[in-house]
Amino acid sequence: MNGDAYDLRHDTYQSTTLPPLNVDKAKHPELEQAFHSPRPSSFVRAFDTASHSTRSGIMTVRRPNDVLRILLRVISRVFYGLIPSFIETRLRHDSPKPAKLQPTAYLDGMRGLAAFCVFICHMSYQVFWITFGFGQGEPGENAWPIQLPIVKLFYSGPPMVAIFFVISGYALSLKPLKQMRARQYDGLMVTLSSATFRRSFRLFLPCFASTFLVGVLAQLNLFEITAKFSQDTYFLRAHLESHCWTAPSPYIQFWHWANEMFDFVHPWDWFIFGGSVDYDRHLWTIPTEFRSSMVLFLTHLMVARMRPGVRLLSLLLLIYWAIHWDRWEMILFWSGLILAELHLISAAHGEGSAGAMPPSSAVGAGTPHMYFNAGHKTQWHPRYFRPLAMLSGRRPNPRASRYFWWANFICGLYLASYPDDAGHLTPGYRFLTRFIPPYYSEKHRFWQSIAAVQIIWAVNNADFLKKYFTTPVVQYLGKISFSLYLMHGPVIHTFGYLIMPKIWALTGTDTRWRFELGFFCSACCIIPAVIWAADVFTRVVDDKAVRFARWLEEKCIVH
Repeated sequence: MNGDAYDLRHDTYQSTTLPPLNVDKAKHPELEQAFHSPRPSSFVRAFDTASHSTRSGIMTVRRPNDVLRILLRVISRVFYGLIPSFIETRLRHDSPKPAKLQPTAYLDGMRGLAAFCVFICHMSYQVFWITFGFGQGEPGENAWPIQLPIVKLFYSGPPMVAIFFVISGYALSLKPLKQMRARQYDGLMVTLSSATFRRSFRLFLPCFASTFLVGVLAQLNLFEITAKFSQDTYFLRAHLESHCWTAPSPYIQFWHWANEMFDFVHPWDWFIFGGSVDYDRHLWTIPTEFRSSMVLFLTHLMVARMRPGVRLLSLLLLIYWAIHWDRWEMILFWSGLILAELHLISAAHGEGSAGAMPPSSAVGAGTPHMYFNAGHKTQWHPRYFRPLAMLSGRRPNPRASRYFWWANFICGLYLASYPDDAGHLTPGYRFLTRFIPPYYSEKHRFWQSIAAVQIIWAVNNADFLKKYFTTPVVQYLGKISFSLYLMHGPVIHTFGYLIMPKIWALTGTDTRWRFELGFFCSACCIIPAVIWAADVFTRVVDDKAVRFARWLEEKCIVH
């Protein structure tokens, strides 16, 4: 190295350009001063050094311009980290190659759209009575076109929660089922062990971060400023959500948050809304997701060595049992498991998605309707379960198949529109209400659960439907779906509650169209803010939580 260097190991300042000590000083008197120059002060060294590289403990001295360059680099990274990723790409003039879509990418898209609809629901159900269906009540009372079946799904939350749970059951079961069918039981145990270990970190760590952020915002008085509006029934005419409490000090706020998180993370209570905490009432689905995932993993163990037909029959019996116990969330998870099994059955016949087929070494030559497990007996033959082969998507006529899956998809959307309130009084759904089992405490969950299964079943078997959920915008929503679910509540209760009264002051509220115009303009401001927050949260917290869970697992397991 050229230039001065500070030796951190021996706390000595030395010049790397000095000659060796055996140089004859009499022949070089100009070097005498260099050997006896005073040691610079620590202040000068601290001011003059700014390093970015080390070697053998020696730190290179940098000029003040280098300090400025490093500072600008840090500011640049912070700036790019706080803007949405799609804007960052344009500012950097990057044109990365689009990532190759996975065979199950459409499920990510469906999850993203569902999360967005839940956000719209929570933004609008405080202002409007959105839980009633079209035509319910007195003539003209619920007669707006946006209340029509299928149309109303854009702002309906409960059907989307059902879709969440079916997708979770499907995604968590696909790999274990492949290993069951291939009789890879050792690999199955590793898969289930890993999934069980990482599940709590995957679900709860981002929630810790989002609710802690809510506590910070509360201490910044953002919740105190909007507290009055949060209870204003003139503007919030339909439903009032609990507002985060602002503690007198950060210390009290922290311990209040810690106690709430202690109650939030526990699998011992099957009360469906047990995970609803003061910091975000919308998070009740997370403990429910965790408990249901644990039961699903236990189910994987139970059915691992069963024959496919026996496995499906066992799952149907479990669903029938869950109906009697009003456990609609487990019905959805087990239904996702069944859909994954049917998908693999379809793939075994060459009818499934790309990448889902068994390996070529597992397929017997000259047996196009059978697949073998590399040295094992035949696991599946269509003549054994022809009805199941039909259910899993086998249709002889492509046009008939297309009509069949379109009909199933549309029927699922119609059933998903079953009103949350007064479905038995809503035209078009009165007849369906008769078939709801008496065990259901929340009547709307029954048909909405069936609808979620039917929708995902249809999309899973129809490539022409999958393309609607693999567009760039929908895939982006899928990428930020979890963060979108976590961030929309805090943003609505802070930024949303700040701008809504101001916009209504401009538009007026004396007529219905003025009131709705003010809400629409507010939504146009809140939606970008929520997407922005979700994008940043995904990169800063959610992605890192996933990597942390994997890192921790690697550190804990025995190799």
